[in-house]
Amino acid sequence: MKPQWHFNKRRACDRVRDSANDAFFTAESLENLSEALVREGIQNALDAAQRSNGNVRQVRVRICIVPRAPSEVRAYLSTLFESARQNFQCGLSVSKLDDLFGDDCGYLVFEDFGTRGLTGDVEEWRLEGAEQNAFFSFFRAEGRSPKTGESLGRWGIGKQVFPTASRLHAMFGLTIRDETPERVFMGSAVVRNHSVDEQDFQGDAWFGHRDGPEKSVSPVTDAQFIESFVSKLGLKRSNSRGLSVVVPSLDDRVAVADLRRGIVRSFFWPILLGELVVELESPEGNWQIDADTLASHRILLPSDEAAVIEFAAWASTAKPFEIVALPDEAATKPDWRATIEELLPEAKLAEIRTQLEKAQRIGVRIPVRVRPKFDGGQESSSFFTVFIEICRDVGHRPIFLRDGIVISDVRCPRMSGTRSLVVVEHAPLATLLGDSEGVNHTQWQKDSPKFHKRYVYGPETIKFVTRSVYEIIQKLHAVDAKGDPNLLLDIFYLPVEEGPTEPTKEPENEKGGEVVEPPPPPPPPKPRRFILHASKGGFVLKPGDTPLESFPIRVRIEAGYAVRRGNAIKRWAPDDFNFIQAPLRQDSNNGVVVSRANGNVLELEIRKPDFVFEISGFDTRRDLVVRAIERTQENEADV
Repeated sequence: MKPQWHFNKRRACDRVRDSANDAFFTAESLENLSEALVREGIQNALDAAQRSNGNVRQVRVRICIVPRAPSEVRAYLSTLFESARQNFQCGLSVSKLDDLFGDDCGYLVFEDFGTRGLTGDVEEWRLEGAEQNAFFSFFRAEGRSPKTGESLGRWGIGKQVFPTASRLHAMFGLTIRDETPERVFMGSAVVRNHSVDEQDFQGDAWFGHRDGPEKSVSPVTDAQFIESFVSKLGLKRSNSRGLSVVVPSLDDRVAVADLRRGIVRSFFWPILLGELVVELESPEGNWQIDADTLASHRILLPSDEAAVIEFAAWASTAKPFEIVALPDEAATKPDWRATIEELLPEAKLAEIRTQLEKAQRIGVRIPVRVRPKFDGGQESSSFFTVFIEICRDVGHRPIFLRDGIVISDVRCPRMSGTRSLVVVEHAPLATLLGDSEGVNHTQWQKDSPKFHKRYVYGPETIKFVTRSVYEIIQKLHAVDAKGDPNLLLDIFYLPVEEGPTEPTKEPENEKGGEVVEPPPPPPPPKPRRFILHASKGGFVLKPGDTPLESFPIRVRIEAGYAVRRGNAIKRWAPDDFNFIQAPLRQDSNNGVVVSRANGNVLELEIRKPDFVFEISGFDTRRDLVVRAIERTQENEADV
């Protein structure tokens, strides 16, 4: 029987639920869909790595993007959807499915090598037998994952970035593994619940074989079909173990430059360690990103991020004498205030100070104890390493890495005069922090449902790690203040957290009275590129008094209702409002396009100089705080 797409009919007792997975990959902390795609795809490959006897992983990832597929490939892809054409048209709310296979139809290939592939019984559908079944989790489950321990992913949602990147909301996967059957092909799609000829259908679909409407869909094992697919789509998979994914009718938000930037930004650490090589192919060029070539790709990033990767190149090869190990016996509780004297005695501070004066950089290994509340509550000794480099920049926050992936939105004190990395690779602590991460792995959250109340001192451990750089440098300055106050002036500045400063005393004249000088005239107002002003129940963004020339211009808008204490935007809650939900209404001319929306954040692309963008519908009984930020390739500036 010819393989085809299969949808399930909706029963009267079934809940109508449409997937909201797209929202997980458009979070503010992720630059774009391309970055989400490489983050999720590569972390899955690293998790599935075949490790050597020394626990070393060497993974190669191939990403091939074809923005405009040849006509014969488009025709072939179209035939694969022929059997369920009406389901996809209704589920995607498109009038003609052929439009998604037109001249602008492209596709993306994502292949990993040096991995195990999708292991497990391919016919398994019951939960009791699916706990460690990678094939089941990838194709048949959502929100469930077999990953534990040191795995980068936890939520079982990351693979949904592939259908999210498809205008068809579909993907195909071919895996080769050390199990029978060895070569397995399957497809999956997630569209909206829909009706065809007065019959309701659920939104999930699978590509394969099915013996009856109540049976699960079986994958394709026919060698002729698989070889034809491999040949027509240009896969490089031969007999090597691993997984190849094809995203048909690629979303035009996926771009080559963004893919390159996402690879370098999120995975520079495993690349530097030699654990990961990424090959990127496109009509614009072919690149191999590895430890030897990574430096040439730093130009893709803003200068401050490029400097971090240059620093990481040293940290990844730091010698034992360049790393100061703090005493293990001092790790009694993850609390800097309670244990800092034991963790950083005079002898250790002297080591750190000497290395900073000598080499302007240092590594500090910090011990911590991890104790789960369940599974017997076995306490483990663990550690993480802080790398600090002196620089002349201001306003840096540490870069945090867990098992090689950058956790991009960790809240911690901003530092002055230093550049730093916090690297967590030891299993017990990496497991704890991984459990605290959200779906897109950009934050450590003490209230994450997979973390809450699972560890003794769980939230305290997160805070202990995130404040480590600040506490070490603050302790160094406190000690130096007792001795030579100028000892480290040429090395770094005192880090300060945001807060009020003490007023300075005015000079006095000879008679003891204060010298009163007229205030200087105010500086002339700076010309503004944009004007943001209030309107009834909302606000309006318009051009300012500086001509706009180069387009498109990217502007991020953040908003929140005023609060008595704290930052109104950071204190925003989902039940306050949502930019893309009623009662809020957007009104703009064709000079503005909303490129991304997430809660209280909007990303706009301004394409004409006479644009107008307005939002109304906010609660008029509450004060609204709005911030507009122009985003450029290298920085951000309030507008």
